[in-house]
Amino acid sequence: MSDDKPTQDLVRELLGRVKYPGFPRDVVSLGLVAEVHVAGADVSIALRLPGGRSDVPPVLERDIAAALAERGLRARLTVAGGATGPSSSRPGPPTAEGAELPGVRAVLAVSSAKGGVGKSTVATNLACALARLGLQVGLLDADVYGPSLPIMMGTDARPHAAGGNRFHPVERYGVRCISMGFFLDETSPVIWRGPMVAGLVRQFLNDCVWGELDVLVIDLPPGTGDAQLTLAQQVKIDGAVIVTTPQEVALRDVVRGVAMFRQLQIPIVGVIENMSLFVCPECGDEDEIFGRGGGDMVARAADAPLLAQIPLDVRIREEGDHGRPIVLAAPETKPAQLYLEVARAVAARVGAAAGPPVAHA
Repeated sequence: MSDDKPTQDLVRELLGRVKYPGFPRDVVSLGLVAEVHVAGADVSIALRLPGGRSDVPPVLERDIAAALAERGLRARLTVAGGATGPSSSRPGPPTAEGAELPGVRAVLAVSSAKGGVGKSTVATNLACALARLGLQVGLLDADVYGPSLPIMMGTDARPHAAGGNRFHPVERYGVRCISMGFFLDETSPVIWRGPMVAGLVRQFLNDCVWGELDVLVIDLPPGTGDAQLTLAQQVKIDGAVIVTTPQEVALRDVVRGVAMFRQLQIPIVGVIENMSLFVCPECGDEDEIFGRGGGDMVARAADAPLLAQIPLDVRIREEGDHGRPIVLAAPETKPAQLYLEVARAVAARVGAAAGPPVAHA
């Protein structure tokens, strides 16, 4: 070991080489290192980890021990109140489960590891469909860099203060909404590092006054990074819906997203194939522009049902651009009916009871 006295900065530098299992980021940059104490060559490290994965602490214990041993240091980990150490022969303790949000019956994530597949359109229409079924619904836009919820829900309202750091969501079409877009003008870029994104997601979860909800729908950003891990760490997610399109270039990324939810032990309740085919508005002919079979392939990989194949219908785009989700603007159309079917299936799977549809203005 070097003659230099080990410091917390040195330990954090070494921890910065340890990746969280299944993610490209290290445990320091992800904000998972809660405390570091150095006493000579003995180092005590407290970690805060996402819920649901009892296999992670032993892996991190091994990797952290190896990283610190390079400098002659001995590591002792504390995870979720339990300690492990080099002499321990038992498996590491289970990670701390994400907390349930007060008053929120179920949390549903809508995800796709690839952008451009219409995930936000799906999330918005699914939230409105759930509201049409008579449920109390919230919609959280976790895409900090590309927030689209205000446009898709057709509102430029601002959240109202609720005292202290808390605020009320914007309500539209019977859905309570929060998005970074409500706090920006049309030209404001979001130039934030990962920890700031994670902090905003935590604030949307904990400081927004959601009230009593049957289901909170979370529109995740593309990828498998800070927002996804922060959500898994902060709140118990009852299920995830994977959105894909038929073409192969999208499938490869979406399968990575499936692997992420498996590693975080978040159940996948189903797959939606978006833009599955084009329906000619003049003659009604169908054309599989983006190929076929992608949704089935992802569903098999996820061991989850294919909930729907949403056609590429120009009315979805037109109504969405005007802030009117198709499920409300044209409830008689095939896409709207499919979204209602998906809403019933998803509500049942995450434990939010759904009755017959009710009209919304």
